[in-house]
Amino acid sequence: MRRPASLRGRVTLGVLALLSVILAGLFTAVDVALSARLHADARTRLTDRVALAQQLQGTVSGQRLADRLRGDGVVVRLCVADGSSCATAASDPPPPGAGRPRGERPKRPDITPTATIPVETAGSVLFVRSTLPGNQVLTLSLDTTQISEAVNRLIVLEVAGGLLALLLAGFASARISRAALRPLEDMTAVARQIAAGDRGQRLDVPRSDTELGRTAVAFDAMLDELEAGEGRMRAFLSDASHELRTPLAGLQASAELLLRENPGREQRERLAVAMVRESRRAARLVDDLLTMARLGQGMPLVTERADLLALAAAEVERARSLSPGLSFKIGGDGDTYVEGDPMRLGQVITNLLDNARHATPAGGRVSVRVHRDGPRVRLEVSDTGPGVPAAERALIFERFGRGDASRSRHTGGAGLGLPIARGLAQAHGGDLTYLDTGPGATFRLDLPAAGPAQI
Repeated sequence: MRRPASLRGRVTLGVLALLSVILAGLFTAVDVALSARLHADARTRLTDRVALAQQLQGTVSGQRLADRLRGDGVVVRLCVADGSSCATAASDPPPPGAGRPRGERPKRPDITPTATIPVETAGSVLFVRSTLPGNQVLTLSLDTTQISEAVNRLIVLEVAGGLLALLLAGFASARISRAALRPLEDMTAVARQIAAGDRGQRLDVPRSDTELGRTAVAFDAMLDELEAGEGRMRAFLSDASHELRTPLAGLQASAELLLRENPGREQRERLAVAMVRESRRAARLVDDLLTMARLGQGMPLVTERADLLALAAAEVERARSLSPGLSFKIGGDGDTYVEGDPMRLGQVITNLLDNARHATPAGGRVSVRVHRDGPRVRLEVSDTGPGVPAAERALIFERFGRGDASRSRHTGGAGLGLPIARGLAQAHGGDLTYLDTGPGATFRLDLPAAGPAQI
């Protein structure tokens, strides 16, 4: 049989198969147990009557004894051993209730247990033979055809009832599974609508406390995140193309000027310097974009034990040479070792110092402090610039985000420095935050401290 293609069909088929196995096992067990019980009762009936005959022998005549033993399908034959005379009693029982008041159940005679009497079988007939005192042979027989017919009738009823139960179970299972799996069909319909261009479709299930309800809620959340990610990607591409257009436009203008005119040496040098400056700016932007992409995919880090204070001191010397009009101060205390990539950590510090240099006016001061705080090592970079307004503090960590007061294309760059710095900090198991500590801006780099050095 071909396997159903739909989940509902497979569920219904699985329920019917399981129910069929259960019913078959149950009916078989009932039939076997009932047949064994009825045959055991028939054997007990014969052996009990043989014991009763042994007790009554000598107190009643042979025919009276045969009549006493008959009934319930038992055929009695009592003969003298030489076969000269026999007394028989048919198995037809007396009419129901005959010889006893209405509602009174017949009493079973008291029977003294005797030795085990073997019951023999001949086809469908059970019989026992026993020699009684007075050289008499008692033969009791019982036809079990009625037992077999009763069991067969029960089997027919079980089969008919089982088929009806399977039919009802299949119908109920199909209805229940259809109702239970409706959220999946809704998901399929929504997915097709979204694939067709209708991106605003959602499931909006009324209940989220079921398995499918939680799946539908997760499906809606996934769609929201995908749409948000798509929006961020479009904004990123738009901002990146906008940022790249500026240096490329400068390169194009300088190149066209060199081609159209025949400038003098001094002007050619100015144009060459401008082209080098714009090409470096474009290259830096491309590097930043590549770094952002790698951060999103999991940037590989070459980790080793590094002194964050020593890395900060080297970057401060670089910043001091680039901005001689500013005052730089660095200090630290405690064990400032971390496990990280020295090159990437230096890049974080460089971004923080460049951000501080561009935001600090001439004659200002940039301070760097590195210290141990329990299981963490913290680096704080402060400046005496205008600071970041409260409304813009979340924006500065967004890609291409800038604060209007101190960051622009001319003074700060493309707006990728702080997002890259935060991404690198998080890749090291830390974070980069803005501290509202008063005048100027303060950024804190928080990293897990390194363990004891291996000797």
